[in-house]
Amino acid sequence: MGVREFVLFDGVHLTTLAMIFSFMIFLPKFVNKYADNKKEFIGKLIAIVLLIHSVLSPYKDLFMLEVPYHWKEALPLHMCDFSELLIAFFLLGGPKILFNIAFYWGIGGATMALITPDVETSLDTEYYFFFIGHGLILIGVFYAVIALNTRPTLRETHQVTFLTLFVLLPAIYLANFILGEIPPGSASEQLITNYWYLMAKPNGASLLDFFPDPPFHILVVIPIAVSLFYLIYLPYFIKDKLKESQ
Repeated sequence: MGVREFVLFDGVHLTTLAMIFSFMIFLPKFVNKYADNKKEFIGKLIAIVLLIHSVLSPYKDLFMLEVPYHWKEALPLHMCDFSELLIAFFLLGGPKILFNIAFYWGIGGATMALITPDVETSLDTEYYFFFIGHGLILIGVFYAVIALNTRPTLRETHQVTFLTLFVLLPAIYLANFILGEIPPGSASEQLITNYWYLMAKPNGASLLDFFPDPPFHILVVIPIAVSLFYLIYLPYFIKDKLKESQ
């Protein structure tokens, strides 16, 4: 099967999702039978693969494509770029805050990216890099949760929400503003840098299609993102409350 136009939820897309989600769940469950030192070693192997992808991805954007991206678009500033690096460094022994951010950004952001990917063709270099990268984020996060028994607390959920909305989002918006216009002829054909999709909607179909045009879409995205963070935490909240009542 060769390169063709990407079709949302066609056989290729659904098969890719099934492979990623299966690996995400069954790998850490399989590893659970091993001793802790072996679990940590496998976690480090996953981290190395994540880091290799994070290095190869901008190289692909600049040098491997027939029509390359402009360097302004290849910087690792997207939310999923951060998530990939954060979960990798956590698995290598970094502080828990790295996991906390990657947990919410990964489950909330990477999952949405896999379901509504910003790709235009199937089974080409872009397609494989996109799905492998976002899939690895979820594999790393769920490995930490299932195999390494790592979880966020409610206080840490507040912390991630604050950092996302009041520190990192304004910083990325400013970065987009500073980087500014993109010369014509890049692979994305965007006119401006668009990290976190703060300046324009994705090229592919996404939930942002139902929101107001940028920058006013941020007014809708923020409450949805906050609600999503706490919705992701809800199973832990219920579990803790049930445990307290026993």
